[in-house]
Amino acid sequence: MTIGNPPGWRFLTVVAIAAFVSLWWSSVPFPYTEGLVFGLLVWVPLVLSWLIRLCVALATGWRTLSVKRLLGWLPVPLVVLGVWGTVHLDGAFRMRFALSQASMERYATSILDGGEHTDPGCRATGLYSVCGHYTAGTGGTSPAARLDVFDMFLIPSRCFAWAPGGRPSDEDHEYGLRHLTGPWWGCRDWDGW
Repeated sequence: MTIGNPPGWRFLTVVAIAAFVSLWWSSVPFPYTEGLVFGLLVWVPLVLSWLIRLCVALATGWRTLSVKRLLGWLPVPLVVLGVWGTVHLDGAFRMRFALSQASMERYATSILDGGEHTDPGCRATGLYSVCGHYTAGTGGTSPAARLDVFDMFLIPSRCFAWAPGGRPSDEDHEYGLRHLTGPWWGCRDWDGW
């Protein structure tokens, strides 16, 4: 493998892993701040490496480039644009939430039915690993079941609130509350950034 050749399977594997991590970390109601750091430390070097290799290939052998070799350069920009578009349009979150919503609603219902004196614990609900608890409504807001999301290697600072009686309390979600659909709200706690 020379620097003027299209990226090989090792480089494409690293790009695929970076794409998966970026999409997973953006699949919560508020994307993780760590995703920005990940982008700076992983995506920027990957893209720069790809650009340098492409420039070298064009400068040293542009007369001998075949269509097949040119097509070898396409996967990386297509993946980068696909990840950027999916994150920008909130696609990863919408898909993960849609696939998990029914399971999370059953869990949230059991929390509200049990009231504040139950300890529902943690469980996998669809594609989210969550720990749930009851939050009482204050100041005209409704009680809610709060489901804290636990994603591997990240500070647990994103959550869902299921409040069938209306908006959950802002006091319980002071760093961000976003209406998702019906009684579902996305919430964010302080994450240290």
